[in-house]
Amino acid sequence: MYKLIGFEMCFSLLLFSWFISMVVMVIFFNLNNISLLFNWEVMDCMSSSLELELVMDWMGCSFSGLVCFISGCVMIFSKSYMMGDKYSYRFSLTVMLFVLSMNLLIFIPNLVTVLLGWDGLGLVSFCLVIYYQNNKSLAAGMLTVLMNRVGDCFILAAISMMLVLGHWNMLCLWEFHNFMVVNFFIMIAGMTKSAQIPFSSWLPAAMAAPTPVSALVHSSTLVTAGVFLFIRFFNYLNNYIWFSYIMMYLSIMTTIMSGICALYEFDMKKIIALSTLSQLGVMMMSLSLSMPMLALFHLYTHAMFKALLFICGGNIIHSFEGKQDMRQIKNVFNLMPITSMFLIVSKMALCGLPFLAGFYSKDLIIESLIVGNMNIVMFILGIFGVCLTIMYSIRFCFFIIWGSYNLNTYVNVNDNDLLVIISMSLLGLGALWSGYIFQELFCLFDHIFMMSIFMKLYVPMLIMSSIIISFGLWDKSMVYLNKGFMKYMNSSMWFLSSFICFSMIKSFMMMSNSSLKIIDMGWLEILGGQGLFSLNKLLFNCLEHWLSLVINCYIIMFVMLCLTLIYMNNKYIKYQKVLFM
Repeated sequence: MYKLIGFEMCFSLLLFSWFISMVVMVIFFNLNNISLLFNWEVMDCMSSSLELELVMDWMGCSFSGLVCFISGCVMIFSKSYMMGDKYSYRFSLTVMLFVLSMNLLIFIPNLVTVLLGWDGLGLVSFCLVIYYQNNKSLAAGMLTVLMNRVGDCFILAAISMMLVLGHWNMLCLWEFHNFMVVNFFIMIAGMTKSAQIPFSSWLPAAMAAPTPVSALVHSSTLVTAGVFLFIRFFNYLNNYIWFSYIMMYLSIMTTIMSGICALYEFDMKKIIALSTLSQLGVMMMSLSLSMPMLALFHLYTHAMFKALLFICGGNIIHSFEGKQDMRQIKNVFNLMPITSMFLIVSKMALCGLPFLAGFYSKDLIIESLIVGNMNIVMFILGIFGVCLTIMYSIRFCFFIIWGSYNLNTYVNVNDNDLLVIISMSLLGLGALWSGYIFQELFCLFDHIFMMSIFMKLYVPMLIMSSIIISFGLWDKSMVYLNKGFMKYMNSSMWFLSSFICFSMIKSFMMMSNSSLKIIDMGWLEILGGQGLFSLNKLLFNCLEHWLSLVINCYIIMFVMLCLTLIYMNNKYIKYQKVLFM
């Protein structure tokens, strides 16, 4: 069957079927206010049992349905984008394995078996990042997998410390003497997976993967795994006041850093990746304000318009013969009107314009920031980080959509691909209506803040002022802020790769090299194979030497004994002759 309609379409039908079933499950769990926990004991050893647990609740089913819906749209888009690729079937299977890993992470509440999804995401993402098999992809893949491996090590450390509890269920923990350390390890693991400062440099590097993978990774799967882990552990993480303070500072700094770096970047995919990093900072900001449901709400709406944004960007890159530099892409509005329309819709949802998907979640988070208990400096920095989203979005549109005519001639630039239009239309509906639908469907996504009319109008005024400032900055010259040391620093993400990634990798490399020389090639060789070989060689050489000496002495003594006997025999014979004479 897949030969007739394509294996991508078969996978898409499977994903959409799972999405429909999850919608039914969400309605059932939401109306009856129940959750189901399945437990299978795999093995039991010394009062600690290894169990495979599955939790079915409205949160997991809704997130799984969202992941499968976006994955189905991405598979439809990949049939057009990867057309002619020699290994497209392998690519589709790897993407499906990626979706499976994310679903395992969603439905498994056990911290041991959740590694099936957690490590599966890291491994499969590495395979997808290095898909094009060149040096750039390999470097990006190594940076991605090594940085995520830091979080995996902290997860393993948390598992080992939770051994005293006798179980690893995330839903029913209780405090013990190392509970604060376990919470700290979980926080570091979530920060690495969601690319918070100082672990942010791997996220733009992962853009070396094909665009359908980027649309899936940066919308609802890999980068949101850390946020979802925080939401699962939030009741325990929130017991310590340092969690709110640390995540507030780090999330605001991540939002500001990604927004400023996006103003200096010209790679289209990296700008979209930096916008993902900015929105992850907004989600973490909501968690630091003790609003986990708002973080989940923004995660859902962000997944919709960010997947649409990546598909629109991928269609532009595919039509312009693989060019990703915004300075080489112009006049898209006239060449590709449908893609431009959906791109503008996704950008408007990203900026939080009323009444799109991003508005319903982002407006609530900004209002919680306004009424929150924090100092004026953090409040101004948080608002500034939100305003940067509008500034780099308008800069993106100035270059891509409203730019002047390009000198190059592109004959194949059009919007005639039906598969791309279908995928963009489905996600476009999500970018338009998902915020309203989610807020009406889940009562936990609707928070009421008591504030004055001026504070209520503060957010729309903030958006309009940011738009006016952006139109003033990004005029036809487009040369502001693009010179000097600031450009160099921000285009390199505040040197995070040099200070954090490369230094850590170099230190570990030097440590492993020293360990190789001292232990593996040193003492283990002396006490192991080479040492035993040398000892046996010396022993057998000594034995050979002494045995040769002993044999020579034995031969000499034997010869001397024989000569003595012969001599004595001759003497005896002569003596006998003398007697008889």
